[in-house]
Amino acid sequence: MGLTCFDVMVPVENQRTIHPDESVATAFQLIRHSRARFLPVVDENGKYVGVFTAPTLMKMILPRAATIGLNSDAMRAGIDTLSFMNLSKSDFDAQIALLKDEKVSDNLSNPANIPVAAPHTPVMEGVFMIYKFKRHVILVDPETGKFVGTVSSNSLLDSVLS
Repeated sequence: MGLTCFDVMVPVENQRTIHPDESVATAFQLIRHSRARFLPVVDENGKYVGVFTAPTLMKMILPRAATIGLNSDAMRAGIDTLSFMNLSKSDFDAQIALLKDEKVSDNLSNPANIPVAAPHTPVMEGVFMIYKFKRHVILVDPETGKFVGTVSSNSLLDSVLS
């Protein structure tokens, strides 16, 4: 039998996770200290709920007016349109402080953008998902719904080179 995603994953014990009821400010601190680009969101029983990402956090820090229409093809404004805004360290800290009342569960990434697979998925399917979605693959036990680990291009390379 060939390699599976389980064979090349970062196991749950080596992966930073966050509870859905935690604040976005807490997620910011975890992302900041671990330098993670994402946090799998799991409940108290280890069940997978979703993913909170660093790009979601960045979007939350931007003024709402700056993100209007950002995902549509009609909106192709350059970054120079935001040059009138300044952000000092104290402004940034104030923006983060506002996020203490925001729950992680209310700010999950769109599930359609997050590849999820079973641990027994063939590794080539995992490679394809990483290529297609340009992000990690979340591994979830299909019987229990529990978060098992993640597969990334780095975990693939690490397992090949070890």
